[in-house]
Amino acid sequence: MLLYEYKVRDEFERVQNLAERIRAKFENGAKVSELLQDFELLQIAYKQLIRLLPEGVSSGNLGRHLYWTRYYLERDKPDKGDIKEICESDLPALERAFRDWCASYQHYDAELSTKVGDLLIERQLDSAVRKAFVLLKERLIKTFDLSSNLDGRDLVNQVFGKNGNLAGKIPEPERESMRNLLDGLFGVFRNVYSHTDVESEWHEVEAVLSMINWVLKRIDKYLSELENNG
Repeated sequence: MLLYEYKVRDEFERVQNLAERIRAKFENGAKVSELLQDFELLQIAYKQLIRLLPEGVSSGNLGRHLYWTRYYLERDKPDKGDIKEICESDLPALERAFRDWCASYQHYDAELSTKVGDLLIERQLDSAVRKAFVLLKERLIKTFDLSSNLDGRDLVNQVFGKNGNLAGKIPEPERESMRNLLDGLFGVFRNVYSHTDVESEWHEVEAVLSMINWVLKRIDKYLSELENNG
């Protein structure tokens, strides 16, 4: 997710720089041929940015203002009004929409985001991982009404084991795969973070938190399906 966000932000910067360059050339009375040449680059960058943006993030008036900028340039009637709107309004609005999308709870478990967010900001990475596993344990216990004494492999087996709560309620291959996934998640990461002083690295923490986030949302999905099926 972070790699995707960084890539999109790079594309935003590229489009913004090109737009500002064209705007400056408008102000300095550059030749229309030169403006059109730069505008071609801007349109290519714009198309790449739009291609990368997630569904639901609207470009607003940006496309319309690009169209009219080119329209008047091709008729040798340069009008700086549209490029001004692109730089001062359209691009900032589009970037805010993307930032809102990144921060939305649509992609993250709300409780996980709330409880580990400040720890990540303070770069307390090991604490963030430990907190995430506590939340995962609590979610499993609460969702399936289990004893709080259960933990680790015993807890995983109680939910996803052959005789666990979800046996016969979800497809057998999925049940077994989920059991193996969570058993490995607890065994490889939780035990290490619980029993040793870990020098955490961002790539590992991102991977663990992303997987826990996915599992939490999956658990909620199971609960919803079980309730709907009576």
